[in-house]
Amino acid sequence: MVDIYAKENYYDKNGLLLLAKGQKITEGMMKKLESHAVFAETSNSLNFSGSLMVTQSANEIMDKMDIHNETVVEEATEVLTSVIFESRKEPWFIVSNALSNYVDWVYTHSINVAIISLMIAVESGYSDEDLWNIGLGAFLHDVGKMLIPKTIIQKPAALDEQEMSIMKQHCELGVYSLEPYGLPKETIDTILQHHERIDGSGYPKGLKEDHISRDAKIVMVADVVDAVTSFRPYRSPRTLDEAVNALKSKPYKYPQETVAILETILT
Repeated sequence: MVDIYAKENYYDKNGLLLLAKGQKITEGMMKKLESHAVFAETSNSLNFSGSLMVTQSANEIMDKMDIHNETVVEEATEVLTSVIFESRKEPWFIVSNALSNYVDWVYTHSINVAIISLMIAVESGYSDEDLWNIGLGAFLHDVGKMLIPKTIIQKPAALDEQEMSIMKQHCELGVYSLEPYGLPKETIDTILQHHERIDGSGYPKGLKEDHISRDAKIVMVADVVDAVTSFRPYRSPRTLDEAVNALKSKPYKYPQETVAILETILT
């Protein structure tokens, strides 16, 4: 179980202190707080709800993946919580805020992919700065979907050819929507390249292995793992073993060194 501690004081709408800075947030307290309109002393309530979602997602991932190495999960959770918490100071906060209020499964998927990506990055020995960049890129990797019609995003069936063609625009749309904010190149490359494949069969550019960034290779693996093991309106979730085997069965598409690192986390 990943622990989370309040980074500041939180109050209800009447000004009553619900949670003091530094206090450990238990599962029971989470449920209580979720029933209130919670306001932070110095920040938007998105930061608090985002922190709760990160912790809940991390614990669900630990259960789903049967991960016993809590240290790597805690490090990943700490980085992503910091990314979301600090976003209020950044010009791209408006995008992060919009994502949190978009289709529920897209936001949950964004958090899950970021946690899985960060676990792989931690295990790969990333520096603090590199962890921040991949955490931000993974969290925002699907931000372009906010510019895709919701009728496509929420369609309760597999997309047809025309709809898929539109959906494939989300990588470039994500970069377009973030262009004004001066994000790190590593983060932008992750958003643009996470659907590329090392044999050049991906999109949007058809890049091959040597032209796909290190971060994008990690996020493409994390993206597949979460997508395959999560419920979608048009299909049931598959097991983690099935997801990993699907990645291993196509070494020409997916970076096997990244898949191998994921497997070390799972053992």
